[in-house]
Amino acid sequence: MFVPAAVAFVLAVGVAAFFNKGKGSCETREPPVLGSKIPLFGHLIGMLRWQVGYMQMLSSKCPSWPAFTLRIFSSRIYVICDPSLIQAAYRNAKAFDFGSFVVESSERLFGISEHGMKIIRGETAPGYDPHGPFLNGNNGYSFLNEDHRLMVEALSPGPALLDLNRAVLDRVAGSLNGIGSGKENMGLYRWMRNIITIASAEAIYGPHNPFTGNDELVDALWHFEADCTLLMLQFLPTFIAPNAYYGRIKIREAFANYYAKGYQEEASMLIRSHHDGCKKWGFSDSDIANFEVSTLFLATTNTVSTSFWQLSYILSDPDLLREIRTEVLRVVKRTTRDGKDCAVVDTTLFQSQCPLLVSSFHETLRLVGAATSVRSVVAPTTLSSPSSSTTYSLQSPAVIQLPSGVTHTSPAIWGPDANTFNPGRFLPKTKASLDKDTKRKQAQGYFPFGGGKHLCPGRHFATTEILAFIAAIVLGFDVEGSTVPERAFQKLGTGVRKPVCDVDVGISRRAGWEDVKWVFCLGKGEIDFQTLVQDSDDE
Repeated sequence: MFVPAAVAFVLAVGVAAFFNKGKGSCETREPPVLGSKIPLFGHLIGMLRWQVGYMQMLSSKCPSWPAFTLRIFSSRIYVICDPSLIQAAYRNAKAFDFGSFVVESSERLFGISEHGMKIIRGETAPGYDPHGPFLNGNNGYSFLNEDHRLMVEALSPGPALLDLNRAVLDRVAGSLNGIGSGKENMGLYRWMRNIITIASAEAIYGPHNPFTGNDELVDALWHFEADCTLLMLQFLPTFIAPNAYYGRIKIREAFANYYAKGYQEEASMLIRSHHDGCKKWGFSDSDIANFEVSTLFLATTNTVSTSFWQLSYILSDPDLLREIRTEVLRVVKRTTRDGKDCAVVDTTLFQSQCPLLVSSFHETLRLVGAATSVRSVVAPTTLSSPSSSTTYSLQSPAVIQLPSGVTHTSPAIWGPDANTFNPGRFLPKTKASLDKDTKRKQAQGYFPFGGGKHLCPGRHFATTEILAFIAAIVLGFDVEGSTVPERAFQKLGTGVRKPVCDVDVGISRRAGWEDVKWVFCLGKGEIDFQTLVQDSDDE
């Protein structure tokens, strides 16, 4: 099933090797061509076979190259490996466009109607020029640009994000408090998956969200996630991806009922703003329901895997587990509420009091996150950076790929232990000990949330949720049988690897924490969000 999934991804990201005709030879100032044993389409076969790992395999053959060009028939794919050039590409949203990929995936993945697609393509926007900039330009007036702006506003540090964090952490706490006095046996990944899915659904969609108490719908979301790229083929979906196809239908029907009853009025600002914007632009009720497959999908997929890996790494190292438990104790206050022993976790103190917890979070993302950002080169441009001695001329039409898997595990950036989990790698004292050049390379070469205009807007929300969830489990519970499993094959289009299989564990309350009620609070600690999520591209 990997081959059709990869084909779907190629269609989605516009690696239009069969349609976009570039010049026949590589210009002298373009990145050097990395050839293939099979002329014309050898790299396409490599992408289909090795998927996310293919770019890392190619980069390992020429580790000193800042970038290289792949030729598929007469088309170009520029693969950028130098951290400073990657950040320069992210900053140049005019020349390197992401919107076309959003449009393509909306049509293929979420079943949007033709009328809805006209809105998404910007064709109904005032002043639309079919020969002008895509979506009226990156900052032009169009639905996608407006919806992205509203999403960024709702998920940036501020009152709306605080409300979301409170809601999701209340639900996480409720799940932990449901664990009784005895040992409970479960698959660790599935257990964490279900808690995060339900908590996110309640926080985002409110008390009437369709997922709470509906295990079948939770499974439908993850069936969709598992084979969503196959749906993008739009070819015999009930045959090649039946679970994803019918899962999407179940979710759409659930949200059609949700919106028909006006439940969005009790949802988060994110959903209220999105719904109002969709109605303003003229989307049908059916299309609005279709959109919601993507919202919770984006809010949970990488969060679940990251949480699982971070907890697994911590539990596998007794010394690390002991140190992090000591850290978390600093942000927990034991108190009595209504005669009940409570452990109140102040999540605003993680950054200042739990540096190893935070560092291990970023080290987890570095090691298991290997997303490849893709952009379309919409105009000939020069790619350069003040901290790079190399300048390239990029032609159009073409596609650029920015593979984080290359920079995240590069020994030239992270040292000889680049492929080893080092929980202290992101500690402030560790980073302070680096020379200036290494510090810059690591800051630019670590981008688990993407970059530029389309830097993941939910990164603050996800970081707080993951750190709080992990902190409470580590401090308050014993987990028997946990191991660090092998990583599953990473399909094209995925950001964080899954485990190759679930891990059967027994979870029980720790001695001294048997009857405690867990409470998360957003206290008065000061949070430097830019530093917490490692937003940096220092030159």
